[in-house]
Amino acid sequence: MNKKNLYASFFLNMFTAISFIVCIIITAIKNPESFKMFTVQSNLMCGIVAIVVVVFEILIILKKKEELPIWLKTVKMITTTGVALTLLVVVFYLGFVAVSQGYSYFIMFYDANICFHLLTPLSAIISFIFFEGTNKINFKLTFLNIVHMFIYTIFYSINVLTHLNPDGSVSRKYDWYYFVNGGYISFIFIILGMLIFTYGIGFSLWYTNKKLSNKWEKGRL
Repeated sequence: MNKKNLYASFFLNMFTAISFIVCIIITAIKNPESFKMFTVQSNLMCGIVAIVVVVFEILIILKKKEELPIWLKTVKMITTTGVALTLLVVVFYLGFVAVSQGYSYFIMFYDANICFHLLTPLSAIISFIFFEGTNKINFKLTFLNIVHMFIYTIFYSINVLTHLNPDGSVSRKYDWYYFVNGGYISFIFIILGMLIFTYGIGFSLWYTNKKLSNKWEKGRL
């Protein structure tokens, strides 16, 4: 990791960590129930990993370490995938759901959500793609990017199926992403689609970073 990349990554991860800490505190005070949301969970993991990255990068700056360990780069890839998914789902789905419910599209970026839905994802994505090389991360490890979503879909499905109303519908309290609105067949396809979409995001992040890392090493960037 060259100096330019190191310091850029350090400041972006520091921003991610600060953003995470501030917004998690706000959320814990104002709306602790939202910790059931994938958004908050993905930001929580991303923020914790950002703090670990900052610690390692301080050690690199102090010449105590040479580079970020592969396990940490892999975990950073996984958590960045999570917040990237959050960003895309909010921008292309939940924002329009909010409008259909009579709210403003931009309510998705109100209060702590400005961090969860925009600032943290962007800082994590930029730092990972441009400044943290993944040349040594094996392609097979990209499948780990769906682990969090896979576990979450199991939790979400159990939550939905154990709170069915007599008519087969599900209260928004238990189907907070409106996945059952179109029926149970569509619910299954949505779950499968989310897993595929998540993997696609993770693979794209890994591939883009790998290409840029190669260019950095060859002095073309």
